[in-house]
Amino acid sequence: MKLRISILWFVLLSAVPSRPAQDNEEAYRRVGEQLTCQCSCREQITVCGMQNCGSATPMRAEIREKLKAGMGVDAIVESFVARVGKQVLAAPPMKGFDLTAWIVPFVTLGLGLVLVGWIVVRMRRSAGPVEEITPVQDARVERELRDFEEES
Repeated sequence: MKLRISILWFVLLSAVPSRPAQDNEEAYRRVGEQLTCQCSCREQITVCGMQNCGSATPMRAEIREKLKAGMGVDAIVESFVARVGKQVLAAPPMKGFDLTAWIVPFVTLGLGLVLVGWIVVRMRRSAGPVEEITPVQDARVERELRDFEEES
């Protein structure tokens, strides 16, 4: 009876998928989304399609090695930033002076919309109201067109 229970436990435990491998893949994906390849493509290292890329291939291997060693996602990203610099990041950090890279495009867009609105309002005001043609003016235009056609 004990043998059957032991075999049953062995079968059940071996059928359970290993969570660390799945966790490592998720962590690898999260790190890869934050880092860019340093070759000319400037893609995320998980996306770089250059075969045997001199930058992405070693970086991928290093990330997997560090994940197996137990390093966290943030620690791995920080180690690349410390070694390569901020240019390895896929997006600038949201702190300090780098925050301007996130804010300036929206401020510029807002100022541009205000400027375009101001120009449109000024153009509408300067054009003035459109006057309607009275029947007397319409008759005059018709007469002048007939005279023009007769002359030519």
